[in-house]
Amino acid sequence: MPRELENVALTAAGKPLEELPRYSGVYRFYDAGGALLYIGKSIDIRARISAHYQEGRKPGRHQRIMGQVEQIDCTATAGEVGALLMENAAIKAETPLYNRRQRRVKKLWTIHLSRSDDGFLQPVAADFLMDSDRTRDSYGLYHNKRHIDSTLRRHARDHGLCLRCLGMDRGRGPCFQYQLGRCDGACAGDESCDEHNARLLSVLDRDRIAAWPFTGPLALLERNTAPAPAQPGRQYHLVDHWSYLGSFGSLADARNRLGSAGERCFDRDGYHLLIGALGKGRLEVLDAISGQTVDNPMLGLDRRSWA
Repeated sequence: MPRELENVALTAAGKPLEELPRYSGVYRFYDAGGALLYIGKSIDIRARISAHYQEGRKPGRHQRIMGQVEQIDCTATAGEVGALLMENAAIKAETPLYNRRQRRVKKLWTIHLSRSDDGFLQPVAADFLMDSDRTRDSYGLYHNKRHIDSTLRRHARDHGLCLRCLGMDRGRGPCFQYQLGRCDGACAGDESCDEHNARLLSVLDRDRIAAWPFTGPLALLERNTAPAPAQPGRQYHLVDHWSYLGSFGSLADARNRLGSAGERCFDRDGYHLLIGALGKGRLEVLDAISGQTVDNPMLGLDRRSWA
């Protein structure tokens, strides 16, 4: 081991490990030259960093990381949700050396659903614009149209969907896959349009990205009834069309962020975090402009169906 790791954990103020905070938040490891090594989060920062040093006693990746740490900075959050959102956004914005690479992709494709003249839902490849409004449900994120096509054909094969009814095969009457016993017969009248549509939705729902169900941006209030010293008792997480725009100590500060220049960018990991928190009712949902409480349509929904 390159040095006694338990003696080198220093905060920005040069305090020992035992004086690190016990509150929830995000922490950053820096080397002697100020390079950012790692970003993490915890509901108890001191306990988590202590665990890092314990793991660093063994040869391997953790020892390589902790052997370089010269400075630790901590940012308090009111609770776990803020720590999760802040960590996810920071890793992607600051690209620390030892975190898993989480590159933001600027160009993606998704699936939208349209309805044919005879009532069948048909998937259509569409641009997934990262900074656009989420006005309709989307299904999956893909790097190109070929990936969408191959995925839909696999779903059709595995679930008896008709490629002709999906708009992916030309012709009239029973399709070729029906003759091979691979289509459940929507094209031959063996099942109704509603049955076929329900099965398609069941397959696609596991990758659904929900339309934004609110009329404007939200300030998601996270409270802490017993904050530790230097820990906020409340925080407002600003979200607009599933894009996380930051966490703030007051509603006024959150509103000011809406009026300032800044990129609104959809992030799949952040979306999952928000869906999970809203589904569990862990946050008070406020309209970011008026400050009024709004209904939470995600409350109690199965998170797996919105993944």
